[in-house]
Amino acid sequence: MSVATGKTRRKAFKVAAVSSNMNSFGLTGMILIGRDGEAWEVAANSIYLRQRGSVLQVSGRNFATLGFELPTRLPSAPRKVIAEVWQNRKEQHGRPN
Repeated sequence: MSVATGKTRRKAFKVAAVSSNMNSFGLTGMILIGRDGEAWEVAANSIYLRQRGSVLQVSGRNFATLGFELPTRLPSAPRKVIAEVWQNRKEQHGRPN
């Protein structure tokens, strides 16, 4: 949280991968990577599932505000992975059609 403004900072994460299957609770896994390489694995049901390439704004790593569950911090992504994930400037926003 920024002390000066009292607001939580937002950070962009891009959906780098979406699992092709669901867990026993009907959740599908996604890998999110920030421009700085910060990486997370989250899970979502079909309502909140996002497409690969979608860019999400997250406030204070509170993934629950996006309907995501089970956030797990992953090791930072290597530079080559960051470049590959963020190279496409035609970024998608929102949910799958």
